[in-house]
Amino acid sequence: MAQKAQHAILRFAKHKAGPAGALEAHHERTKEQYASNPDIDTSRSRDNFHIIQPAQKYRREINSRIEAAGCRTRKDSTMFVDTLITASPEFFTGRSRKEVQAYFTEAVAFMEKKVGRGVVHMDEKTPHLHLCFTPITEDGRLSAKEILGNRAQLSKWQDEFHAHMKKAFPVLKRGESALVTRRKHIPTWLFKQSVDLTRQQQAIEKAVSEIGVLNAG
Repeated sequence: MAQKAQHAILRFAKHKAGPAGALEAHHERTKEQYASNPDIDTSRSRDNFHIIQPAQKYRREINSRIEAAGCRTRKDSTMFVDTLITASPEFFTGRSRKEVQAYFTEAVAFMEKKVGRGVVHMDEKTPHLHLCFTPITEDGRLSAKEILGNRAQLSKWQDEFHAHMKKAFPVLKRGESALVTRRKHIPTWLFKQSVDLTRQQQAIEKAVSEIGVLNAG
């Protein structure tokens, strides 16, 4: 059986200021239970780590960056972008904590000019990095539309991210561009569910492939 391709994964979710507190509680694991995400094993949360250590509360950090840049804001302004960075589950199989940390450190280096903070979750099924940044342009405007861009520009983000990560991790393959496949961007929560379903599919395929005369029952 051919080895499954391993991909570097980058996803963006745009937010107004309101969700900042809830996202902080999720990212920093400040709650005792997470009913909305049963994948979280809080007994392993001590293994989570920051690439960039938080200096202050998310909302305060967002406001201070916007004020420092002198940005004008509207009620519908995107105040921050929550970035999900991970890789195919197979990429992390057998890798040490040091190797996993090296992967996410490299990813943050790619995002360095836009990053606000980043925390790596090791307490879910697939290690991943949550990284928030305030989308401020070089001339001091608040514009997620300009920084993230349209479908073509988002595809370029993916190309550049893959090229950057592949230098350090040659095993990674570039997935087909959404411009070619015409697939829609899926929300982060649905992406996480798809990873779980992929694992289940692989387990079923493995079980079926091992069926023989002696264990057909």
